[in-house]
Amino acid sequence: MPSPRWVARLAIPIMAGAALVTSAAIATADVPDDAYLAHLRALGYTWPPDHDPAMISLGHSICFDRWTLGHTPDRIAQDVHSTVGSEGLTFGDVTNLVNAAETAYCPG
Repeated sequence: MPSPRWVARLAIPIMAGAALVTSAAIATADVPDDAYLAHLRALGYTWPPDHDPAMISLGHSICFDRWTLGHTPDRIAQDVHSTVGSEGLTFGDVTNLVNAAETAYCPG
């Protein structure tokens, strides 16, 4: 089960990065956001409730990297893992996170 500490340490950089690539802030969760968060929780990820916007921003950032920048899911997972791997998150955990974001947010 992924450690909740990595989310707390990742929240501010993810939110800042998402602000740079999106013009509108996420005010409230919508159906894709709710589905994405539910999918992550079903996979065993945990985080404080006030970190939902950071998790949603991470999902949007993953899809941006995938469809706008053309990065492969494996490359995105490697990039995320290089950031949060020291927090106890395995490459498999990160791959599941990338897949959940792609399912929820990427066109397809």
